[in-house]
Amino acid sequence: MIDREHVTLVRQLDQLNADKDAHPGSEAFSEILSQLGRQINAHFDTEEEILRGCGMPSQVVLEHVQAHTEIIEQYARLNLDLMNGKHHSREEALGLVRRWIVDHVLTHDVKLSGYLAETPTRKTPDV
Repeated sequence: MIDREHVTLVRQLDQLNADKDAHPGSEAFSEILSQLGRQINAHFDTEEEILRGCGMPSQVVLEHVQAHTEIIEQYARLNLDLMNGKHHSREEALGLVRRWIVDHVLTHDVKLSGYLAETPTRKTPDV
């Protein structure tokens, strides 16, 4: 599930990169950024639920959750800046989004795989 969410997030980043007309302040950029924010929040909720039950050391979990909080704060600041007309270059904004997705996965999320391999698979209740 986490890997599927990562793929979706990377696709959004790729879409933002590919749309040369999507620059900070444009409708196209704002639309993708808004969708990306919802996806990032949902992804972090999923991850944090898994983190609580996977047997990771509490300090590693805390660092991971703090990284989520920092990303959400950066996302909010970027949105506020854009709403207030503060200029951000396309490269600067894309670099920030890239760090939220790619760097976070490579720094924090890869650590999950070792613990998930040891965690019994949860059965989804029949509805």
